[in-house]
Parts: sequence; C-alpha cells; structure tokens
Amino acid sequence: MHRPLPILLLLLGLTSPTLAAALSGAVTDSATGQPLPYVSVVFPDLRRGTTTDLYGRYALDALPSGAWRLQVSCIGYRTFADTLCLETDTDRRLDVVLSPAPIPLKPGVPLPKQTLDDLLEGIARQDHEQVFHARYPALRAYRFTSHGTQTLYAGKKAAAKIVARIEYDGEGYYRNPDDIVQAITAYRALGAAGRRFGMHPGAFVNIRKGNLNGRAFDVGPLPLEPDARKTYRYRLLDTVQMGDAIIYHIRVTPRKKRRPAVEGDVWISGTDFSIVGYDLKLNRPLRKALGISELRTYQENALYYDRYWLPTRQTVRIRTASGTLAEQTTHISGYALNIPLPDSLFDRGAISILPGATERTHAYWTQRASRLKTTEENAVRHLLESSTLPAGWKRLMNP
Repeated sequence: MHRPLPILLLLLGLTSPTLAAALSGAVTDSATGQPLPYVSVVFPDLRRGTTTDLYGRYALDALPSGAWRLQVSCIGYRTFADTLCLETDTDRRLDVVLSPAPIPLKPGVPLPKQTLDDLLEGIARQDHEQVFHARYPALRAYRFTSHGTQTLYAGKKAAAKIVARIEYDGEGYYRNPDDIVQAITAYRALGAAGRRFGMHPGAFVNIRKGNLNGRAFDVGPLPLEPDARKTYRYRLLDTVQMGDAIIYHIRVTPRKKRRPAVEGDVWISGTDFSIVGYDLKLNRPLRKALGISELRTYQENALYYDRYWLPTRQTVRIRTASGTLAEQTTHISGYALNIPLPDSLFDRGAISILPGATERTHAYWTQRASRLKTTEENAVRHLLESSTLPAGWKRLMNP
C-alpha cells in the first residue's frame, strides 16, 4: 500500500488468544547460504501454509497436534518434504536448506547482472512515491482490497498481553500518477478499551515525516529518491536468483551517524529496478529525539501479471521507551488492474471510514473469518499446483 494506515495508539485490557502448536524457521540456499524469500511452506493435509518473507523467515501458528506432511518449495530449487510431529502448546523451529535445481528460463528473458552503481542509477531513473512504490506508466489505475489489525501490547513483544485491538476491512483505488484513496468498509474494536479508539493526533502517515509524542520529525530524502546518494551509503548484501527473476538486497545507512534519518534494507528487481520490498526504521538519533525505542515499516511486494510489483503485506511497528508495543499489519489483495475508475471515488479524503463500517453485525465478522480461511486455502491450493513462478508471487488476483 502506498501509505501505511496510521497507527492507532491504543488503551486498556484484553487477553491474547490461546494457540496450539507453532512452527517457525528460515529457508536458505545450500550453495550460497543466503536466505530465500517467497518460498512456499505448506502443510498439504491441513490446507495451511505461508511464504517466507524477504529475510527467508516463516511462521505458522494455531496448528493442530499430530503428525503432518510438510512441503517447502521454490521455483529453481528441489522441494523439501518431511513429516513433522507437532505437540500442543509447543513452539518448534525448523530451518530448511534448499538445493538449486536449474530450470529452463522463459525464451527471450535476459538475466541482468547489475552492479551496485547500475542498480542505484536505475533506481534514480524511476519515479518513486513516498514509501517507495514505483509508478508504472502502463499501470493507469487499479482497485485493491485489504484487511488488517492494529494492536497495543502491554510489553515490548507481540507475545505480551494484549491491551487493545481493532480489526478492519478496506478498499482502495489508485490512479496514475499520484491519486490514491483508501476507505474502511468494516471496523470493530475488541473490548471496552477498543471502543474508545480513534485516529490518534500523533499518528504518522509515512516514515519520512510526521508527529510522534507531540514532536514533529522529518528525515529528509528517502534512500531511493534521486538526490539521496549524498545522504546515504549503500551496500549490496546479496543476490537471489529464482527461475528467471533476480532480486538484489541492498543495505542503507546514513553517511553521518548522528544525522536523523532512516536505515535498513531494500530489495530491488534486477529487471526493471522496481521495489520488491523494504524494511526501514528510524535511526538511533531520531528515535532518541522522539522518545521511542523503535519505529519500523516493513513491506513485501509480489509480481502481478509478470509486470508489476505491488504490495501484498505491510507491517508498521512502534515500541515506546516506556515499554509498550503498537503494531499494525495490513494484507493487500484482490487487485484489479487498469479498470475504469470514476472521478467521484477520489473526491473523499486519503483515508475515510464509510457509513455503516462500525455497525457490522457479529454475523459479518464470523463470515469474514470464514472468507479469510477460504482465501488462505485457495491460495495454498494454487501454490501447490504452481510450477512456473515462486510461490510468493502467486497471490490471488480478484476472486
């Protein structure tokens, strides 16, 4: 999503849900030792699965106890398969190493091997928005759907007691070059504290500038803006090749350590210099000035129609110096590309809550949970049947 929805700084008392077994780990390349993003991690019999993130990490929770088949697969690699015995109320870790298996590439598709200078020059030629979503000239408009949560924890980790939480569904519309609106279509707050939620006046809209704890901040140019090379240092960490796609992992740090700025990691497509994802946070001098221990934004994009890298998951996290964690996670899907969009859609504000959004019945939220489960099952089936693209790039389009 072009701009994160604002974090809601939340209030008082709910308890976290009870989970069954949990499994987490990382997937790496046997030849290079590098982490592999977009790897499919699936329990076929449970119709449960996920994909690794940009660091090759994965996590699955609320799994039933028992012996279950696990498949870990990625285009260009041999599939890993094993049977795992899961026990209730246990957290198990399984790291997987995949061996490359060369595959025929698509005819006529070059494999660009870029140097760091090539990448930075290519990025500078792109027209990026404030949170690094590349504008594609051929992508004139699109519609998307989203669902997410915003949660306040009593401690600095997500395993801590939940203080308050909301859930929401939304829809959004984009029109090239810079029109984007998002509307909340369903919204509920869990518990009495949640019903007092509101868009906090200290919330931020993007990581570049905003207000937090009553203090304004502005980090200046973001790392992928054309003039940013004077402000930041860049280091090419590794290159991941999957089938006919090459992804470059770049580390970004400010040239002057005491300068308030952002730092972190960015992943770039070697074919068209588009953003595959990023993991950025405010650096220490700025965090100290704002009185927080962390402000971080993480986004993964997926390749649609073999042409457009578009967001599929975004997390924004704030840890306060007093020891609490506020976290927002948004999943974006249902893209419909280059469709007619009336001007009236863009007359409202950038973010709005539609009439009736807060009046959804219990039946709606029950059906919503069922829909999300069905969507996950369909996505897993799609991943299992796929043989041409990395699993993470096979997100569902418009159902």
